[in-house]
Amino acid sequence: MAECYGWQDLLNFAGRAGNFYPGQCDYFGGGTVLPQAIGWVIVVAFGAVFTLFTSLALWLDSRFTAHSGSSEAYTTAGRSVKAGLTACDIVSKWTWAATLLQSSNVAYKYGVSGPFWYAAGATIQVLLFAIMAVEIKRKAPTCHTVLEVVRARWGTVAHLTFLVFCLLTNIIVTSMLILGGAAVVNGLTGMNIFAAAFLLPVGVMFYTAQGGLKASYVASWANTGGWRGVGFCTFELVW
Repeated sequence: MAECYGWQDLLNFAGRAGNFYPGQCDYFGGGTVLPQAIGWVIVVAFGAVFTLFTSLALWLDSRFTAHSGSSEAYTTAGRSVKAGLTACDIVSKWTWAATLLQSSNVAYKYGVSGPFWYAAGATIQVLLFAIMAVEIKRKAPTCHTVLEVVRARWGTVAHLTFLVFCLLTNIIVTSMLILGGAAVVNGLTGMNIFAAAFLLPVGVMFYTAQGGLKASYVASWANTGGWRGVGFCTFELVW
């Protein structure tokens, strides 16, 4: 299990306080599984390759399909995303840092039943979201965000309330994804956690600025294919 440090631990490392920070966790008894150079390769090189792949896919899509360069197409992916990409996007968005780390943690603690019940508890909101998405598509086919639906149905006060909730949710989830990824790279390789936290989102910013919402779908497709491939390759080793 991980050993994490708090403020009290900093006081116990009088001469080495600069090597620790509150909340830092030690997963491998003071060492790392991989060299620090691998961490930089994963964050910088792999991030660059993934960004170039996504950008190339977006360029090919705009080159050989009927692609509109309007802001409407940028924010809605042209309203032409099919079921396959939608499924990949849902799976990719659901398989975030908290899911991977916590499911592994409960699997270590409770065996196979741990990740099963962890996933079972999260399927409820996915099913409800699928039903809600279908109904919104039927009743408000030209809307862009859920906030537009809230304002049209319940008025300005509800719209402002949900605006605050959605903004806070985006901030919390984005922070969790960045810090979770940085913590994993730091725990495995010893790479500076602050450098990893700043560098991880850079590639995402580039291809999202280029392709808008459709870039998110393409990246989700690549993410899902990548970790599915890793999962199939390691399946025999685990079982």
